[in-house]
Amino acid sequence: MTQVEQLAAFVEHMTYEDLSEEARHQLKIRILDALGCALGAIEGPPIKMLQAQIEDFGGKPLTTLIGGGKTAPDRAAFYNSALIRYLDYNDSYIAKKETCHPSDNLGAVLAACEYARRNGREFLTALALAYQIQCRLSDVAPVRAKGFDHTTQGAYAVAAGVARGLGLNQNGIANAVAMSGTAYNALRVTRTGSLSNWKGLAYPNTAFGATHAAFLAMRGVTGPLEVFEGNKGLMDGHYRTLRTGLDAREP
Repeated sequence: MTQVEQLAAFVEHMTYEDLSEEARHQLKIRILDALGCALGAIEGPPIKMLQAQIEDFGGKPLTTLIGGGKTAPDRAAFYNSALIRYLDYNDSYIAKKETCHPSDNLGAVLAACEYARRNGREFLTALALAYQIQCRLSDVAPVRAKGFDHTTQGAYAVAAGVARGLGLNQNGIANAVAMSGTAYNALRVTRTGSLSNWKGLAYPNTAFGATHAAFLAMRGVTGPLEVFEGNKGLMDGHYRTLRTGLDAREP
């Protein structure tokens, strides 16, 4: 199996019972914290811009927007993720050479689980997987020094969490992660120099794209399964210095 297929097997077979009591407790705290951040951000100027775009473009009302209304799952993932991120008070994970905000995954995983009518335990398991993957990749495959944003690792994490929330099998999960990981290699300029609204919208955009990829995988679309180790994959090219860390990683 390729590395993304191994990762997908881990995602498919993880259960709620595999989470420790402390992990469950901490995850619930972070969900409440993230939702508090989201409610506090509803009147933010960029949020109003997103509202206008959703109202203009529409979207089948399948999943809930925090604060009211419904839209398509990928757009709900974008909007709700933007709410969680806008105030910049959501949780942080500080690795040796990288920092990320794992609750950035919540909006997309929540949309997927609502669409698929998952229960609370299934939702927590999918979100825990997104947390685990993003934090682990931040540990072993930092990209900031190479000029890439931490949303690069997030593309793998949020796709995995969404795919699990949708109930995809190992093959579907692998293809969702492969598509998302290949497509969203974001530049670190997002967080340097003169800051723009994109600082708070970069991960929501990744969540939007990863959710879209997971739904494509659900319908049978395939992605490059050698996304990690293949020719010009994550471990090659600009990321050559990450090879040792990725080879040594565990799920």
